[in-house]
Amino acid sequence: MKHHYLWAFSVCFLLFLVCGCDDTSQTPVIKQKVIEFDRIGGTKVNTVFLRKNPWFFHTLVVYEKDPSATTCNKVREKELTKDEMEITTTKDGDKVIHYDWITFCISKDTRIITVTAEENKTGQPRSIYFFAWSIVWGPSFTVNQKE
Repeated sequence: MKHHYLWAFSVCFLLFLVCGCDDTSQTPVIKQKVIEFDRIGGTKVNTVFLRKNPWFFHTLVVYEKDPSATTCNKVREKELTKDEMEITTTKDGDKVIHYDWITFCISKDTRIITVTAEENKTGQPRSIYFFAWSIVWGPSFTVNQKE
């Protein structure tokens, strides 16, 4: 009799797992996971392949060199608050996010993200992570700039 309960529990548990899973096939996908700029900077375009689920910009994460860090890579990551970024909307409905040396322009239909990096005069490489949300994950990507 114990085996019947175990079998019934196993079937119910498997049904719960299958029904509880999110359909990740409908999440948007970013074309380039990493965008590279030389020290001069410039503008590059990243494409989002939209599916059923919409996506939303969440934040930027800055990776900075930290000479006092005890880790071997000596990099510190800092998630920016909304107050540390300049976020505006153009009259065409595009969202513009600017921080320090980089600007992201998200088209109104959220299919195109234009990235503009200013010239790097710091003598240090720079890196920032564009973090986006969807149902499960969004079209997030990293931007690196050489020194």
